[in-house]
Amino acid sequence: MKHNNKNSEYYDHIETDTTEINIPGIDNKKGIANSGNPVLFRELLGEVYDLIDEKCASINAHLENNEINDYTTEVHALKTTCRMIGAMELAENFYTLEKLGTDNNVTKLCELTPSVLAGFTALKQYLEPYAVVKSEPDRDYNRDDIIKTLNKLESAIADFDLTVADECTSVLSSYIYEDGLASQINKLCELVANLDYEEAGEMIGTIRDIL
Repeated sequence: MKHNNKNSEYYDHIETDTTEINIPGIDNKKGIANSGNPVLFRELLGEVYDLIDEKCASINAHLENNEINDYTTEVHALKTTCRMIGAMELAENFYTLEKLGTDNNVTKLCELTPSVLAGFTALKQYLEPYAVVKSEPDRDYNRDDIIKTLNKLESAIADFDLTVADECTSVLSSYIYEDGLASQINKLCELVANLDYEEAGEMIGTIRDIL
């Protein structure tokens, strides 16, 4: 992935210096350990920034519509995501919501969800500098390599391995596709980035059939 170029000197600096990352509620050491390395940690911070608004809106909608199974799936994913970036208190809060969802305790969910999502949203101002943009595709189409990457991605999302899933989507995004297939790949990468792993798994099957 390529960082947003609005402050290239800053990003060049933090490529090797994680002391610049000072975000309330995030343990850098745990985030780096959980995500795999400092570079992936920074990229994951940017990806979390990108999904905050959409995930909060989705969770609120599921709760409002009494879609508790979908709600529970969403907060489970965010629990894992927060652990990956070292936001341990937030992870525990989402775990609490997950348990309440499993117990179908709608009353407590309605009581606690707003404050947990407010805490999650509060991260945005600190994560914005790490927001990333994808580089332009530069690899020639290679069916076999793409299928191998799709298979690897399928295993990663089954194991909820965010690091490997992110690596796979970066590889998939680097190939040049025909327009129809390109839109499918972009949709798959968007689903993975938003932690919509169930739908992403279905999309992988669809793309394999096309290939």
